Amino acid sequence: MSDTAIFVTVSSEEVNETGQMPGEIRSLRNKVRDGGRVVHVEVITDAPLPEDVLSTLNASGAQVTVFPAASETTCTLIGGLMTRLHEMITCYPHWDQILLADAQTERQASPAAFLQKAGYTVIVAGTERARVDSVRSFCDQVVSWNSGKSSGKNRDNGPKLDPYEVLVEEVTKGRGKGNRVLLTSLKQRIRKRIRRFDETRLKDEEGKPMKQFKDFVTDAVNRGLIQLVEKGNASHVLLPDEDIPEDDDEETIDAEDGSATESEGSGDPLLDHVDEAEVEAGQEPEAPKEAEDIPPPVEKDFQVDKVNEEAKAPPQAFMTYLDNMLPPEGLALGEMLHKLQEAREAGHLEISNRELKSSLQDAFHNELLEPANEGDPVMYIVVDDWKDIINFL
Repeated sequence: MSDTAIFVTVSSEEVNETGQMPGEIRSLRNKVRDGGRVVHVEVITDAPLPEDVLSTLNASGAQVTVFPAASETTCTLIGGLMTRLHEMITCYPHWDQILLADAQTERQASPAAFLQKAGYTVIVAGTERARVDSVRSFCDQVVSWNSGKSSGKNRDNGPKLDPYEVLVEEVTKGRGKGNRVLLTSLKQRIRKRIRRFDETRLKDEEGKPMKQFKDFVTDAVNRGLIQLVEKGNASHVLLPDEDIPEDDDEETIDAEDGSATESEGSGDPLLDHVDEAEVEAGQEPEAPKEAEDIPPPVEKDFQVDKVNEEAKAPPQAFMTYLDNMLPPEGLALGEMLHKLQEAREAGHLEISNRELKSSLQDAFHNELLEPANEGDPVMYIVVDDWKDIINFL
């Protein structure tokens, strides 16, 4: 069995910009599963990382080493990495292969070449295929580094998607079915395909930074990609060559399975309200009072593989407890339910069985839980960016 060490290089600026690591440590561990074991994981950075990121790294078994920036960022990071590599391969000469992970993969060329000359099998992992390919000649293997296993949806772990193209594709898909495409669902659909979509990182056609989703939609209209139609208390999007339909010409359908989600006259918030909802996203809806509780939920009560765009966000307090409860390797659904029941009965989780069932199902519907393994039983963990998703929902 071969022993593998993983070294991740990331600047504090890169982490602070997104609020998270470029990818998951678990994703890197999965790259060396076949016949090998990971004996060391270390993150090299140039300044202390945010507490939540640090906690996630610690929970995944990673050591974090800080080399305070004394020069240009790349020099600091690669200098620190080379120092640690010299120290560790001297202490642990039995290592067989070393995996180097970096969002800016090209700066790993020198460390990779050094390790390869020293006789190690070298794997380089990166988040962008073009950058990873640039160091292919310096290592034995290149792999993609992503934010976790996708459950069939198009995520950031594939080729980088253009948000304008995704916008047009989602409108085309909805209009092709004869459905009205509402603004309240449009941004959610974009976020389903581009998990880290944030319009404030984009610039409009004139080069001006965008401040809210309204700016992104308006810019798409100015580019001739879509039409925005506002009638009374409704806003919906059409393709550029479409005629504006009569109010009773079509049924409002937002769900991907084609099921109707709104009755006539329910209305859709105006464009400005999409951004207002973003500001208020942290507020949890008040749960309805139930006269009678239900029996403790069991595994067969849950749909774990179905995505439901109309599902509401589970309470943030519930997700925080679940995130802290689940170990890095995850838990099977049955064991997860058992632990949640124990916490509920002990008073650590103050919710009813009905609320427990709905909260957990909403977590699955919104892809806040994902498989951590390929085997049976499936072990589930909370996705790294669950807070961002809830804030959006």
